[in-house]
Amino acid sequence: MTLKPTLLKSLFVLFTLLSPWTLLITPSVANAEQCNEKQLDILLTNDDGYDKPGIQALHRVFKQAGHRVILAAPAKNASGSSASVTFAAVKVTQAEPDVYAIHGSPATTVLLGVSAFFANNPPDLVISGINKGANLGPATPVSGTVGATVAAILISQPAIPAIAISTDPFSRDGNSDDENRKADLEHLDRVAVFVSALVANLQNQHCDGSALLPEKVALNVNYPPVPHNQIKGVRLREQGKAPHFSINYVASKKDPGSYLPHLKVLPPNFDKDDGDTSAFHQGYITIVPIDADYTANNSTIMKIVPVLQGLKP
Repeated sequence: MTLKPTLLKSLFVLFTLLSPWTLLITPSVANAEQCNEKQLDILLTNDDGYDKPGIQALHRVFKQAGHRVILAAPAKNASGSSASVTFAAVKVTQAEPDVYAIHGSPATTVLLGVSAFFANNPPDLVISGINKGANLGPATPVSGTVGATVAAILISQPAIPAIAISTDPFSRDGNSDDENRKADLEHLDRVAVFVSALVANLQNQHCDGSALLPEKVALNVNYPPVPHNQIKGVRLREQGKAPHFSINYVASKKDPGSYLPHLKVLPPNFDKDDGDTSAFHQGYITIVPIDADYTANNSTIMKIVPVLQGLKP
């Protein structure tokens, strides 16, 4: 994805850059101008499932901040769904007040959530996550976490500003299961607090009550799994080209005719990637503005022009 000049201009003003690609926000954000006390209407979703720790951490933090939060997320894991939409009857189960398990894709939960729970006024913001596993580089368009934000900015009418947030597990080799579980939960709480700070920063940039992001734009945020004091800062980046993981399918030994997915996390390739993938592995929180426009850049388009010569209907 190439950041368009008009979008870059808007985001430069929005975030107030220290230097090119470096944001004036750190994991602990202190805003000089405070107009973030306005209660926001927020739709929370994910692709891991409505009851998973990541989305629960976001739910706690944004409720504590005084926002009106509706949690509407898949009833079961829907990772890798991209922006697929469920074109069938969708069952909804209310788990508790303002918390709904939806039997559909992440994108479906956004469209249904807006239709059913924000029928009179659309939410101010859709937040998708916290995903278990980073969504970087080429993995971005495959992600159901990101796909939910695509539904918010492209399919929902009107378009709704959206944020996707993902992180890798904080678990460490040598720790017990209980120690790793505790470390993961504490890490998710830190990520949720950062997202809350980011949203507060957005509010402070829009004291006039205008939309929190440019029209039809979402933010894909990835938070590295390192201790708080080792976070180097926040980087505004383009979507990287280097893959974060690979997937291949292997024939099942137990079920002839079936193939099982095998996922392998790849080491960072800094020589091939100056986008979000490399910055993430260097210890930066990365933010990639996305508009889900799959059109190639102009230089690539010009390479295709000769193919059209002589073609007729």
